[in-house]
This record gives sequence, C-alpha cells and structure tokens, in this order.
Amino acid sequence: MSTSLFLAAALLTQSAVMVTPPLTVPAPSLPSGDVGYHEIMAGRPLAAINRIEASELARQGDPLALINLGTAYKMVGRKDDAARLYRTAAGSDVRYDVELANGRWIDSRRAATLAIARLGTDEVLALR
Repeated sequence: MSTSLFLAAALLTQSAVMVTPPLTVPAPSLPSGDVGYHEIMAGRPLAAINRIEASELARQGDPLALINLGTAYKMVGRKDDAARLYRTAAGSDVRYDVELANGRWIDSRRAATLAIARLGTDEVLALR
C-alpha cells in the first residue's frame, strides 16, 4: 500500500512541474483585406474569392484564409468546396486564435468546426 501511495505522490509531483505550451497562439498580424473579410462582410463573395485566391495564404494552408474562402464559396452556392476548405482548416497543424466578426476570439479549429456545422444555414462566418 505504501508503495502505491509513494508512486501516486511521485506522479502528482511530476505533473505539477510540467509546463504545457498553449494550444493556440494569436493569429499572425495580417491586413483584414488579405483574407477577404471586408468583401465578405459587404456581401461581395466573388471579390473575396478573387482576393483570397490571389494571395499566397490559401495556398499555404492558412486556416483564416481557408475558412474565409470557404465562406465566400458557400455564399455563391459552392457548398462542397466550402466544406472541403473548412475540413482542411479544422485538421490543420497550424492553429491560432482568430477574431469573429462579432469581436469574439476563438481557436481556428473551433471556427472551422462552427463553419462546418452551419454550412446548411445562411449564417456568414467571417474571420479577421
């Protein structure tokens, strides 16, 4: 019995000193226009698609760009393409906090998951 208590105490002591890094970091500082935020909010999805596709961000797999590109695709009826981009962002190794249009900050994977869940609605999820 005393051996199990000693082992439990040792494990507790070990876990108390372990430092875990944060799961997310703030999003890189980008002009909002680079990810089509202003175009999406203005109801101009084709302009958002052109802007995001012209930048390197979507090709590099940036979750913010992928989610906004997915939203723009959703707005023009390309829901399959939107779902593919949302899933890519949700599974990305790149992960950081993003700001929703309402000012709330959430993890980029959580934002992608929200976008997938709301794919069948008219709700627009735009990130800046």
